[in-house]
Amino acid sequence: AVAGFGKKDIEVEVAEGVLTVKSIKDKDTDTTDEYTLYKGISARNFTRKFTLADDIVVNGAELKDGMLTISLERIVPEEKKPQLITIK
Repeated sequence: AVAGFGKKDIEVEVAEGVLTVKSIKDKDTDTTDEYTLYKGISARNFTRKFTLADDIVVNGAELKDGMLTISLERIVPEEKKPQLITIK
């Protein structure tokens, strides 16, 4: 859930098996920093990292109604698939 963030405020990156989701919201738009004691998630920058397995591929991301959905697909190589052994 990334309520308060728009598409231009979120960056999704995949590099060397690590999926990184971070906010890049401008701090210049918040002028009441002097007296603010608590900032909700929509006013703070964040970074979240996920380690992906070797056979996981990121297909895309979608931001709709404050929910960021990242589509992942597991591609199993032929040699790792279960095989049926015939009995002689």
